[in-house]
Amino acid sequence: MKIAYIVGGLPFGGVETWMYDLAAEYRSNGLAEARIFNLSGTGDMHARFVEQGLDVQSVASGTHAIASHRLDTTLRLRAMLRRYAPDVIHTMHISANHHGRLAALGLGIPVVTHLHNVKREKRLHRRLSDKLLSHATTAYLAVSQAVADVVTADHNVAGRPVRVFYNAIDPKRCHMPPLDLKAAFGVSGPVVLSVGRYVRQKNLDLLIRAVRMLHDQHMPASLVLVGEGVERPRLEALRDSLGLGGHVVLTGFRQDVAAFFRAADVFAMPSDFEGFPIAQMEALYCGLPCVVSRHVPSLEVASEASLVCETEPGDIAAKLLAVLRDDALRGRLSEAARRVAEPLTMPHYAMRLHSFYTELLAGNLR
Repeated sequence: MKIAYIVGGLPFGGVETWMYDLAAEYRSNGLAEARIFNLSGTGDMHARFVEQGLDVQSVASGTHAIASHRLDTTLRLRAMLRRYAPDVIHTMHISANHHGRLAALGLGIPVVTHLHNVKREKRLHRRLSDKLLSHATTAYLAVSQAVADVVTADHNVAGRPVRVFYNAIDPKRCHMPPLDLKAAFGVSGPVVLSVGRYVRQKNLDLLIRAVRMLHDQHMPASLVLVGEGVERPRLEALRDSLGLGGHVVLTGFRQDVAAFFRAADVFAMPSDFEGFPIAQMEALYCGLPCVVSRHVPSLEVASEASLVCETEPGDIAAKLLAVLRDDALRGRLSEAARRVAEPLTMPHYAMRLHSFYTELLAGNLR
C-alpha cells in the first residue's frame, strides 16, 4: 500500500513528530510505503527526515509556495502525485489540505484530510474553501473529539465520514536517561517543563509569570522551555524583566526531548488551543504529572493525570504549586500518567491506521 502524505512544511512540532514516527514505523513493519510531500521544502525537522532515510520529496523551496493562490504549487504537486500513483492521499496542515485536495481532483485516488487543531479559521476565503473542498475529501481524521466537532461545524458540508484517531508516540524515543539540567543549563529547584513551538497560542509568557509567582511564594522552581519559534525574543525579554535569568531556560530545538521529560517534575501546557499534543503524551509516558488548560483536548483521555488550569498566571501558579508541594498528589498523577499513555503508542496506531486505509479502499467507510 502506497500512501502520499502531504504537509506544508516540516518544522519542529507535534504534527511533524507524529509524521516522523509513523513513517519510521511503516518502514519497520512493512505495512505501507510512506512518501512525504513537503510543499515548502522547509522546516527544522526536514533534515532529520532525510538523514534517517525517510522518503521526503520537496515540492518547492520556500514558504511563499504554500499560499492558497499559488496554482503553480498545486500543479507541481499534482504532477508528482501522478508519477508516484499512491493508493491513498493523506493531507495535513492548512496549506496541505488546500493544495493536496485540489491536486487530487480527477486522479481517482481517495483523499484523507487530517485535522490536528481546534483552531477555527477566521478568514472568509479559507472557510469557504474548507467547505467546498469537503466534496473533494473521501474521509476526515481528527486527533480528538473536540477537533471532530470543528470538522463537523466548519468543514464537512459534504457529509463525509469522520473518525477520531488520538495521536500516538514512539515509545522507543522515550527510553533515555534523564539529562542533568543543572549541569547543562544551571537551573536549580523543582523543574517545570514545557515542550512546543514558541508561539502565542502556547501562553508561555503566562507560564513565565506563573514561575515568578512561585518564587514569590518561596517555591524556587525553574522553567525549561524546549522548542523554537518567533516568540523567543519576547519571552527572553519577559524572563529578564522579571529577574528570572537563572530560572527560565529556552533550549531551542532539541532531539533528546525525552531526557528532559525524565529530568523534570511537572509538565505544563496552558495553551489557548491545541489538537492532541504529542508532547503531553510523551510526558505522560515518562510519568510526568501535567498542568494543562481546559483548551487542551488530550484531557479527553488524560484528565486523571492532569490538573486543569485557567489561562491566567495566578491559577497556573496555584496548580503547579499543588503538584510540587503535595508528594501524594504528584504520585497519583504520575501513576495515572503512565497508565493513560501505555496504549497510545505508534505500533498500535500504525496498525489501526492501516486498517482504516484498507476499509477506505474497499469503500466500506460509513
